Amino acid sequence: MKNRVVIRLMMIGALHTFLYLWLVPFEIYPRFGNNGFMFTILVAIVISVATIGTLFLGKKDSKKL
Repeated sequence: MKNRVVIRLMMIGALHTFLYLWLVPFEIYPRFGNNGFMFTILVAIVISVATIGTLFLGKKDSKKL
């Protein structure tokens, strides 16, 4: 479980790094302006929340007493 959490957090970090250091400043903002910038940020946050949320929705080990 811990390995999955670390991998997902690293992938979220890589996604945000790619978005904020290359995609947004060089591709999105020049073409679409402030609206494109805000939409990209919103999509990145939704993807991040959904990815982290799936960690808690996974199968739980049912303990029999």
